[in-house]
Amino acid sequence: MSLAIIGIAEVPTKRDPERTRWDMLSDVCMGAIRDAGIDKDDIEAVISVNPMAQAQMALDMALGRVPEVLGLKGCKDICVLNSGGTSTTNCLRLAKYFIDNGQAKFVLIPHTTVQSDIPTEDLINFFATAPLDPQWEYPYGVTFNGAMGLITNRYMHDTGATAEQMASVTVTLRGWGALDPNSIFYGKPVTLEDVLESRMISTPLHAKECNFLADGAGAMVVTSHEIAQELGRPAAYELGHGVRFTGATPVLREDPYFIKAYRESSQDALTEADLSIDDMDLRQIYGAYPFTQCSALEGYGVCEFGEAAAIWAEGRCGPGGDLPCTSMGDATGRGHTGSGVSMAFYLDTVRQLRGEAGERQVSDCNHALITTSGGSVMNACTTIFGSAPR
Repeated sequence: MSLAIIGIAEVPTKRDPERTRWDMLSDVCMGAIRDAGIDKDDIEAVISVNPMAQAQMALDMALGRVPEVLGLKGCKDICVLNSGGTSTTNCLRLAKYFIDNGQAKFVLIPHTTVQSDIPTEDLINFFATAPLDPQWEYPYGVTFNGAMGLITNRYMHDTGATAEQMASVTVTLRGWGALDPNSIFYGKPVTLEDVLESRMISTPLHAKECNFLADGAGAMVVTSHEIAQELGRPAAYELGHGVRFTGATPVLREDPYFIKAYRESSQDALTEADLSIDDMDLRQIYGAYPFTQCSALEGYGVCEFGEAAAIWAEGRCGPGGDLPCTSMGDATGRGHTGSGVSMAFYLDTVRQLRGEAGERQVSDCNHALITTSGGSVMNACTTIFGSAPR
């Protein structure tokens, strides 16, 4: 047996502190259950994405409030998982264990976050201390943007990528976001000049190449391949999975661009799925910063090292391109909702495989590769999904 995503729901990413965490959570959970075509009491486990920097909500989820508030009378167990941006991936991995071992037929995976009611200084400190070493990096004034700026600078030096080519990644991601009603940047594309003329945050990263923190929520209902087929509803079927750890501290990594991790995790996933990278109709890359969109393609073997920035600059990875990538826009093209931003990658993958992505729909999308990463890209978790089981 394996995992199938049969129900999804999402609220638009935005900054709106009047939308409460519980209101959004209730909307997406019940929406995903309705989309799955099951009764709420069919849910036998709730595995939640930990809401970063929101201690009370994290505690509520960890202590069982979700099934109680939603009235999930069939729920047998709950859990909250935290591995930064790979939290959603690990929720899916635990759900698969529950399903494969007969502990649950249907598992609900929710995420909610509100960052607009958290003081800006607190958010800056949280996202600076969370992914960086408190002894060797943070005391010297390094923020998340600072660390990623240093890595981007080295990547550009080693590959010869230009500022214009790197900025084109953001232009493309915002192009996807401009077509997505769930993106905070819906209807707001940017030009190359817009990106390059935005203020410098940490050389060579401009403001529009960095993340915009926002609020959002999403949920999935998952089950086995067999049950998904019995229900006869469109689903996204997991076909293969692979993972590699790169290291928690950026300054200590031997593979600063994560190319080895992208390569090995994707090879494991593709081998399990009995597919090749050329069989992928869509590549979903969660790296939160533009250079990762390039280094991932190089790691997957789509192109040689140093060639990816030019591919993005040519428009091949955007809407209508022959190599569509990251159709949900990543955190720079959609808004960053904390550890749950990876939830949006899975929801978008399901829409693409079900042919429900609207203006962003990738034609004949039958296989998709999705890689998520946590912390300051401490790992690479790659999964292959298909519109049909093997």
